[in-house]
Amino acid sequence: MWTGTTGSCGSDASTTPAEADWSSSRPKAADLGPGLTALLNRVEQGIIEILDIELIGRDDAGAPIKRAFADLDGVTGIDVATFDGVESGILDGDDLESIASELQPGQIALAVVYEDRSLAMAADAWTAIGGVELFSGGIDIEELDRALNEGNQS
Repeated sequence: MWTGTTGSCGSDASTTPAEADWSSSRPKAADLGPGLTALLNRVEQGIIEILDIELIGRDDAGAPIKRAFADLDGVTGIDVATFDGVESGILDGDDLESIASELQPGQIALAVVYEDRSLAMAADAWTAIGGVELFSGGIDIEELDRALNEGNQS
């Protein structure tokens, strides 16, 4: 169910990574269940591939620490044991410190490193008929916004 936890990818179009990371903090009493369920649904649908997922908090001295999913209380709609062992360690100490620096006492952050696989099936189909990926990559969001705004001016 959880694939690619090492973050390694092949060279054909369907496995070229389009990685992004995402992090959110939450108060200690918030329910992560609906979000974890939505995340798992995306994995099962083949839309994303989880490369790393970490729960991050601060210890009593304020240093960043990784928390276990089993330590979560009040999670509804999903068995948190589903996430046991999915941490791959892609996020390093500097990443953890950066994320934890945004947390207040008693808060944790859920950090997800994932590969966007939303076009993987299309890429597989094109590769199957001899297609070769020419270019891939992101679009600068400011350039995209500028282009969209210029196109909408009358």
